[in-house]
Amino acid sequence: MGVQNLQIIFDNPTSVFMPGQSVTGRVLIAVGGSVKIRNVKLKCKGEAEVSWTEQESRSNDNGQTENYSVKYDATEEYFENKITLVGGGGESKLEEGEHVYPFNISLPHQLPSTFNGEHGHVRYSVKVVIDIPWGKDKEKETIFEVISPLNLNDEPSLAEPIKEEKEKYYCCCCCESGPMTLVACIPYTGFVPGQIIPLTIELDNNSNVTIDAVKIILEREITFKASHPSERRKNSSSELALLRLQGIEAHASKTWSEQMTVPNSLMFANLKYCGIITDKYVLKVEAISGSLYENTVVNVKITMGNIPLTIAQDAPQYCYPAKSTDPNNPLNGQLQTNSTVPIGFIEPISTPGFPQQSMVPAQSNIPYTQPALYPQTQQYIQSQLPYPDLNTQQPAFNPSYPNLNPEVTSAPL
Repeated sequence: MGVQNLQIIFDNPTSVFMPGQSVTGRVLIAVGGSVKIRNVKLKCKGEAEVSWTEQESRSNDNGQTENYSVKYDATEEYFENKITLVGGGGESKLEEGEHVYPFNISLPHQLPSTFNGEHGHVRYSVKVVIDIPWGKDKEKETIFEVISPLNLNDEPSLAEPIKEEKEKYYCCCCCESGPMTLVACIPYTGFVPGQIIPLTIELDNNSNVTIDAVKIILEREITFKASHPSERRKNSSSELALLRLQGIEAHASKTWSEQMTVPNSLMFANLKYCGIITDKYVLKVEAISGSLYENTVVNVKITMGNIPLTIAQDAPQYCYPAKSTDPNNPLNGQLQTNSTVPIGFIEPISTPGFPQQSMVPAQSNIPYTQPALYPQTQQYIQSQLPYPDLNTQQPAFNPSYPNLNPEVTSAPL
C-alpha cells in the first residue's frame, strides 16, 4: 500500500547537460492502492557551497588560553525552479498504478561546471516531494552534471607565446661571481586535458654555484572563499605532472626543449561563473642549487579549457587558405583566424598533440553521447614524458564521468 516507488528519470541517459540546454525528463510514481496527497512538487536547483573548520585560540575570563573550532562557510545560488506536478488546491488522490509526470526546465546560459573539491562543491539537482497529509512525505533527489564550455579561442592572448625570466646572485656584491639566469618559454598558454605542453628552458649559469637539477611542475591551485563568520580563504594545491632535468656546472649554459603532457585524468571544471571557488594552473620551473642556497623559481601561468586552441603562432602545421581572387566567392573577407563553431559540433582542428577531427552535427539520428568538449582520440609523442613509467604510447582520451547520483541528504522542498 502507499507509494511504492518514486523515480526521477532524465531523457538524457548520461544526465550531463550544458548551460542553456533544457533538462527534460519524467517523474515516475508507483502506487499500491489509493493514496491521499496535498501535492507533488519538483524543484531544480544549482548552487555552490564551501565549508571547513579551523582551530583558533582565545583568552577566557580567567586569562587562560583555550582552543575552539570555527566553521567557515559560504553559499552561492545560480537558479531555483519550482514546479507543481499534481495538486495545489486542497487534497487529492493518487490511484493505484503508475503515474508519469514530465518536466522541462531551461538552464541559465552562464553556469559553472559541476565540481567536487576537498572543501566545497558546485552541484545541480532535481528533487521531488510528495506531500502526504498526516503522514511522512515521500522524497527523491537526483544529481545531474553540468559541463560549461570554455573555448580557449575566445581569448586571443592565449595563442601568443610567453617568456618568463629570473636572475639570481648567489654571493654578496664583493664576490666575483656572475648571475644565474633561468628562462622558461612556451609558445601559447591555453591547453586542454591530454594535450602536450612544449617547453623551452634556458639556464645561463655565470655564478660559482652548481645547479644540481631543474624541476618542472604542472600545479593546480584551488581556492575556496568563505564569507561567514568572516572572510577567509582556503587553498588546496596538487601536483599534476613532474619533469626533472639534469643540472649544470658553474659557468656553464644549457637549453632544453621538452614536452609535458597535461594528464588525461584531469577533470577540468569551468568555474568562471563561480564566485566562491577558483581554479588556477601554473608551470613552475625550479633551478635546484643545493641546501646552502634558496632555489630559483620561474612561474608561467597557463589556462585550462575544454575546447582547444585552433591557432598557435609557432605551429608550422597550420596552413591557412589563400584568399580567393574570385569576386563572387562568398568567403572573401570572411576568413576568421580564431573562428569557432556552435556548441554541439565537433570542430575540425589541428592542435599540437591532437589528430584531425571531422565535424558531426549534434542533432542527428545517432544515440546520445556525452557533450563533445574534448578531443576523442589522440596519440602521444614518444619523448620525455612527466614520469618514467609513462614513456610509452598512451591510450585514446575518452573522459568518463563519475557516479552522478550519490546519496544526498534531503532538505525540505
